[in-house]
Amino acid sequence: MRICIDAREIRNVETGVGRYAFSLVREIARLDRHNEYLLLRRATYPRPIVFQPNFTDIAVPFGISTVRNLLGGARVVNPLRADIYHCLFHLLPLGVRARRIVLTLHDLIWINYPDIAYEARWRGWMARRFAGPWIGSSVRKAHHVITVSETTRRDALARYPGPPSRFTVIHHGSDGTCADNGDSCELPEVCRGRRFIFSLGNTKPYKNIRRLIEAFGRVSKQCPDLSLLISGRGDGYATLAELTRNLGIARNVIFTEQLSDGQVRACFEEAVFFAFPSIAEGFGLPVIEAMASGCPVLTSNASSLSEISGDAAVLVDPMDVGSIADGMTRLIRDEALRERLAASGRRRAAGFSWQDCARKTIGVYNEISSV
Repeated sequence: MRICIDAREIRNVETGVGRYAFSLVREIARLDRHNEYLLLRRATYPRPIVFQPNFTDIAVPFGISTVRNLLGGARVVNPLRADIYHCLFHLLPLGVRARRIVLTLHDLIWINYPDIAYEARWRGWMARRFAGPWIGSSVRKAHHVITVSETTRRDALARYPGPPSRFTVIHHGSDGTCADNGDSCELPEVCRGRRFIFSLGNTKPYKNIRRLIEAFGRVSKQCPDLSLLISGRGDGYATLAELTRNLGIARNVIFTEQLSDGQVRACFEEAVFFAFPSIAEGFGLPVIEAMASGCPVLTSNASSLSEISGDAAVLVDPMDVGSIADGMTRLIRDEALRERLAASGRRRAAGFSWQDCARKTIGVYNEISSV
């Protein structure tokens, strides 16, 4: 088979979808040396993703989610005459053609939660007005849709009715956040010598960092030596920093820019627990990575997060500051609970591997190619 994988979500600044794309492509290369792969990457990414005889690297001068790609990306894909075109992002270029098209659908946040998808209101409006309908069109056009959780599959089938056999759930994997890149696993200097709760992601409203800070404000009154470390990218840090000042906890809340994989791993290993009370997720990769590192987890009972974490985390209502604070208090006070979750989390994370993700994805290719 001649398979085109569109991996342009792999960026110089890492994202969750980019980690999925990189890890999936890497494992497919390890498993499959028979089929021919045409691998699309951003021209700004500094090197080919795979060096292997059956992989051809194709640098494209525009990103996968750009207007230029949505309106003109077919001019890149169609001349390749692929048996399968697999788009690792949930927006297909207009007029794209291949014998079979596979789409990875990560979530429906732009459709279900446009008002909290971005800090800027105009971007939420754009998501509702344009991105949402484009996702729907892409799902309908694809011959097969891979969803990263049963939650996303169920939501997609409810919104876009069709044969359930068109949708396959393939979970993300975890191989440890510091596994193969040689990063030094050292704590950021700002949190050395501190007892801290760790939170990782970005400042988009659906990540729920505001309520996490408000909950920490309640908890910190009884634990004045405890800090909250918030790491990631985003435009909302100034507003969140102002919130900490208004709550009188600015000295105990540490904001960092995006950390290296090694620093993230060190934070997982040293944190009292990992807090990820997101309102909506398609999967929730940081939860599995925290568990793989033996870090107890507090996360939401909403969207995919309860599905992914199972009984290996403290689950809270992400819309209720009191519920988040109560969950934090349980984890702070109960060392036996933390030890139990650290052990059960490792067992839970062991069930999610990138190799399994790649094997199942190749299985989808084989299945649809025979139809």
